[in-house]
Amino acid sequence: MGLFNKLQAVINERYSLTRALVLSLVIKLSIFVVGIAIIGVFSGRTELSSCGAAFSGSPSVYYSPYSDLEAYTDYRDLYLRCLVTPFLNGASAYNLPIVYNYPPLFLYTLSAFALANIIWLPAIPLVLTDALTVIPIYLIVRDYLSDGNSKLAFAVSLAWIVNPLNLFYNDLMWLNPGPTTFFLVTSIYLLLRGNYVFSSIALAISTGFKQVSVLIFPILLLFSIRVRGFTRDLLYYAMIYVGLLFLISLPYIYENPQQYLWALQLPILGNPPGTGSGNPTTFVYDLSQPVRLTTFLGLVKFVDLRAIAVQSYSVLDFVVIAAYAGIIVYMLIWRRPAANDLVVYCLAALLVFDAFFGRGVYKYYFAALTPLAMPFLSSRRGLIIFQGFSVALILLPRVVSPWMAVLLLTFLPSVVSQEKENLPPSDVGGHELGPSQS
Repeated sequence: MGLFNKLQAVINERYSLTRALVLSLVIKLSIFVVGIAIIGVFSGRTELSSCGAAFSGSPSVYYSPYSDLEAYTDYRDLYLRCLVTPFLNGASAYNLPIVYNYPPLFLYTLSAFALANIIWLPAIPLVLTDALTVIPIYLIVRDYLSDGNSKLAFAVSLAWIVNPLNLFYNDLMWLNPGPTTFFLVTSIYLLLRGNYVFSSIALAISTGFKQVSVLIFPILLLFSIRVRGFTRDLLYYAMIYVGLLFLISLPYIYENPQQYLWALQLPILGNPPGTGSGNPTTFVYDLSQPVRLTTFLGLVKFVDLRAIAVQSYSVLDFVVIAAYAGIIVYMLIWRRPAANDLVVYCLAALLVFDAFFGRGVYKYYFAALTPLAMPFLSSRRGLIIFQGFSVALILLPRVVSPWMAVLLLTFLPSVVSQEKENLPPSDVGGHELGPSQS
C-alpha cells in the first residue's frame, strides 16, 4: 500500500509531469478516436485499392467545404494507399507510385503497424508520439526556462496540449510531424542535461523520420561549444549522429544513392534519369501543391506574373541558406547563451525553412514548430500571440502560410531572454547545465 499511496500522491500533485502527461494522452487520444469514427473503425488495409483510385463506397474522409483549411486525406490516400501498401507488397521505398521524400523511418514505422490490416492502426505512433512530446516540453520549462517552477511548466504544457495546429493536423488528420518533433525536443532536453550520447541518438532518429531536423544539429553543437567549450564528448556527439543516420539510410544508399538523395531534395549526385529539377515549369495552385513565399504573384489578376512566380522558386532556396547562415553567425557572437535562447534559435531555423523553402510548404508543417514555442507560451502575451497565430494559420488562405512564418519570425526578438544578461555562461535559464554523461 505504501508504494501505491506514493504513486497516487504523484498523480494527484496538481502541477506534476504525470498529470500533464495524463491530460495529453486523454485529450489527444480522444481526438484520435474521433478520427477513427470518421475514417471507419473496421476498414482494413486490404480494402484500399491502387494508388490514386477510390475504393467502392469510400467516405469523403476529412472533407471540408473550405479548401483553404487544408483538410487532408493524406493518411489514407497517400501514406497507406500509395506508400505503405506498395512497400509491403515488395516495392522499393524509392520506387513507389508517388515520390517518397523522407528518410526510411517514417515508412518503416507505418508499415510495421499496417501489418495488422487495420486502417487506423498505423496512425497510433503518429498520435502517441505527439502526446508524449509533453514530457520533454514540461521538463525543459521546469528545469531550464523557469528555475524549477512546476506551475509554469504545467501551464505551458497545457497550452501546448490544446494548441489547435497539433489537435487538427496531428491528432485528427494523422499527419507526419509527431515522431520527428518528439525525438527533436527530447534531443534538446538531453543536450541541456549534458547527455550527449542519447541526445545525438534522439536527434538522429528525428532526422531519420524527416530530414528537416538536420537544421537543428549545428545549432545544438554551437550551443554546447559556447557553454562548455569544444570537448571530446562533442566529437562523439557528431560521430554518433552522422553514423546512425548512415545506418538508417544504408539500405537505400546501397540500392540507389542518387535516387535516395534526390528524393530527400539533395540532388548532389545530379537528378536520376526520368526526373526533373523538382521545381514546376508552369504555375499551379491547388490543394495538392505546396505554396511558396512568392506563390501569390501567380494569383494577381490585373497582370500575368505566373512566369515570375515560377522563376522565383529556385531563388528561394538561396534565401533559406542566407537566413540560416545569419542564425549561425549570430550564435557565433552570442555572448551569454541561455536555454530559452537555444529554443528560440531552433524555432527560428524551422521558421526560416517554412518561410523560404523553394519546394514550398503545407500548413501542417507548422505542427512541428509548436513544441518550440515554449518561450511564447511562458507569458500571457506570448500565449495569446502564438495561439492566435495557430488559429489564424488554419483559417487563412493557404497561400499566406509562408508569410505567416515570416510574421512569427518578427516576434522572436521579444521572447529572447533579455533578463539573463548577467548570468555566467555555464548557467542556463537559472538552472545549471547537467554534467556530460557521455
